[in-house]
Amino acid sequence: MSTEATADQAAEYIPEKVKKAEKKLEENPYDLDAWSILIREAQNQPIDKARKTYERLVAQFPSSGRFWKLFIEAEDADCMFLGIKKNYFLRL
Repeated sequence: MSTEATADQAAEYIPEKVKKAEKKLEENPYDLDAWSILIREAQNQPIDKARKTYERLVAQFPSSGRFWKLFIEAEDADCMFLGIKKNYFLRL
Protein backbone atom coordinates (compact mmCIF):
# COMPACT_ATOMS: atom_id res chain seq x y z
CA MET A 1 0.00 0.00 0.00
CA SER A 2 1.42 3.37 -0.95
CA THR A 3 1.80 6.32 1.35
CA GLU A 4 -0.63 8.27 -0.84
CA ALA A 5 -3.35 5.62 -0.42
CA THR A 6 -2.80 5.60 3.34
CA ALA A 7 -3.10 9.40 3.45
CA ASP A 8 -6.37 9.22 1.48
CA GLN A 9 -7.78 6.65 3.89
CA ALA A 10 -6.78 8.77 6.88
CA ALA A 11 -8.40 11.83 5.32
CA GLU A 12 -11.61 9.91 4.70
CA TYR A 13 -11.78 8.28 8.14
CA ILE A 14 -15.02 9.08 9.96
CA PRO A 15 -15.26 8.02 13.61
CA GLU A 16 -18.00 5.53 14.43
CA LYS A 17 -19.61 7.94 16.91
CA VAL A 18 -19.97 10.53 14.12
CA LYS A 19 -21.59 7.97 11.82
CA LYS A 20 -24.06 7.07 14.57
CA ALA A 21 -24.81 10.74 15.22
CA GLU A 22 -25.47 11.33 11.51
CA LYS A 23 -27.85 8.37 11.47
CA LYS A 24 -29.69 9.75 14.52
CA LEU A 25 -30.03 13.11 12.77
CA GLU A 26 -31.59 11.43 9.75
CA GLU A 27 -34.29 10.14 12.08
CA ASN A 28 -34.59 13.30 14.19
CA PRO A 29 -32.85 16.45 12.92
CA TYR A 30 -33.41 18.16 16.30
CA ASP A 31 -31.50 15.55 18.35
CA LEU A 32 -29.21 17.74 20.45
CA ASP A 33 -27.14 14.80 21.71
CA ALA A 34 -26.26 13.89 18.11
CA TRP A 35 -25.51 17.53 17.29
CA SER A 36 -23.23 17.72 20.33
CA ILE A 37 -21.13 14.89 18.93
CA LEU A 38 -20.87 16.60 15.55
CA ILE A 39 -20.02 19.94 17.16
CA ARG A 40 -17.20 18.39 19.20
CA GLU A 41 -15.86 16.71 16.08
CA ALA A 42 -16.09 19.99 14.12
CA GLN A 43 -14.21 21.85 16.84
CA ASN A 44 -11.29 19.46 16.34
CA GLN A 45 -11.17 19.99 12.58
CA PRO A 46 -9.81 22.81 10.43
CA ILE A 47 -12.60 25.21 9.49
CA ASP A 48 -12.44 24.09 5.85
CA LYS A 49 -13.57 20.62 6.94
CA ALA A 50 -15.87 21.78 9.73
CA ARG A 51 -17.68 24.56 7.88
CA LYS A 52 -20.28 22.26 6.37
CA THR A 53 -21.23 20.95 9.83
CA TYR A 54 -21.55 24.47 11.22
CA GLU A 55 -23.64 25.54 8.21
CA ARG A 56 -25.98 22.59 8.74
CA LEU A 57 -26.18 23.39 12.45
CA VAL A 58 -27.22 27.02 12.02
CA ALA A 59 -29.60 26.09 9.20
CA GLN A 60 -31.32 23.64 11.55
CA PHE A 61 -31.31 26.06 14.51
CA PRO A 62 -31.29 29.53 12.88
CA SER A 63 -32.39 31.37 16.02
CA SER A 64 -29.80 29.79 18.32
CA GLY A 65 -27.26 32.45 19.19
CA ARG A 66 -25.13 29.81 20.90
CA PHE A 67 -24.69 27.83 17.67
CA TRP A 68 -24.05 30.95 15.59
CA LYS A 69 -21.41 31.96 18.16
CA LEU A 70 -19.64 28.59 17.78
CA PHE A 71 -19.62 29.01 13.99
CA ILE A 72 -18.35 32.59 14.12
CA GLU A 73 -15.64 31.74 16.65
CA ALA A 74 -14.42 28.87 14.47
CA GLU A 75 -14.26 31.17 11.43
CA ASP A 76 -12.66 33.93 13.48
CA ALA A 77 -10.00 31.60 14.90
CA ASP A 78 -9.04 30.64 11.36
CA CYS A 79 -8.85 34.28 10.26
CA MET A 80 -6.73 35.19 13.27
CA PHE A 81 -4.36 32.33 12.52
CA LEU A 82 -4.06 33.40 8.89
CA GLY A 83 -3.47 37.01 9.96
CA ILE A 84 -0.70 35.99 12.36
CA LYS A 85 0.84 33.75 9.71
CA LYS A 86 0.68 36.53 7.10
CA ASN A 87 2.17 39.03 9.55
CA TYR A 88 5.00 36.61 10.36
CA PHE A 89 5.93 36.17 6.70
CA LEU A 90 5.73 39.90 6.01
CA ARG A 91 8.37 40.46 8.68
CA LEU A 92 10.81 37.97 7.17
